[in-house]
Amino acid sequence: MPVSPIERNDHTEPNAEAFIFGFDFPSEGVVNKVDWEKVKPTAACPSAGWRWLHFNRLADETRDWLENHSGLDETVISALLQSETRPRCASYEDGLLLNLRGINHNPGAEPEDMISVRIWAANNIVISMRSYPVKAIHEVRQETASGDAATSPGGLVVCIAERLVDNIEPVLEQLKEEADEFEELLLSGKERLPPAALAEFRRTILLLRRYILPQREAMTQLQKEGRTLFDDDHQIHLRETADRITRIAEELDSIRDRAAVLQDQVAGQRQETLNQRLLALSIISAFFLPLTFLTGLLGMNLAGIPFAHETWSFGAVVALSVTLGAALLVFLKWRRWI
Repeated sequence: MPVSPIERNDHTEPNAEAFIFGFDFPSEGVVNKVDWEKVKPTAACPSAGWRWLHFNRLADETRDWLENHSGLDETVISALLQSETRPRCASYEDGLLLNLRGINHNPGAEPEDMISVRIWAANNIVISMRSYPVKAIHEVRQETASGDAATSPGGLVVCIAERLVDNIEPVLEQLKEEADEFEELLLSGKERLPPAALAEFRRTILLLRRYILPQREAMTQLQKEGRTLFDDDHQIHLRETADRITRIAEELDSIRDRAAVLQDQVAGQRQETLNQRLLALSIISAFFLPLTFLTGLLGMNLAGIPFAHETWSFGAVVALSVTLGAALLVFLKWRRWI
């Protein structure tokens, strides 16, 4: 399996660019791109309207900007920069801190290694951060640049959350199809279900559940904590997004249970195959046991063995061996052991 950039193992990138993109929204329907030279030496918040800034969390310059120019509290800065994060939502003074997870679509990565998006949202500023490119952020950026922009910081947060969920659902459908294929393969009996593939399948489900379940709780908390940011329409979209995450979590639980049943059936098949082989070996051993005893007894190099010098003795031993073997087979059939 290709190794993906899992965030718990990430590190700083001294030469990486800190600022990825930014937009100013001076009035409704007006969107202006913001360059780094405009943002770097000044405060984060614009004089009119609101602003969205997106940063590379791994760049050293990002930390410097947050500490010296953003005007954010140290607790918020620390939360935005920390390495390992679970999806969560918390309110700090005049804003919301939100950590969400998205499917990893980067080359050489596995989707279940979900990468995080950290967001600080207030009335006139949204600061988002990522360690690795996130498809949902890219989609929202393109929509914003094309003029289909959110009208408020709360609307932008809702849009990002919806896009993250949109990108999870195709992976869920793929997992359901894989579960169907595993079940068809097991029921057909034409090919054996590879245990390694099934184990990897269960690993994928468990990794996705690890972040999906806390994300559901984060969305629920976001509805409660973000009353000043979200209007009634935003609240409706947040509830719908939370319901979709709940459905995804339930689907993952269902797929996990199906995978557990498949694994039990595979283990049962392997045990049955082993028992059949042991039975065959036991029957063979039982069949040759009296013959081995007879030939061992008559093959001793000792004087006094009856009929040892008779010409018909070999034929008699062979006939006796065949008779014993036939009698043993009849006995096994009678006992229904074979």
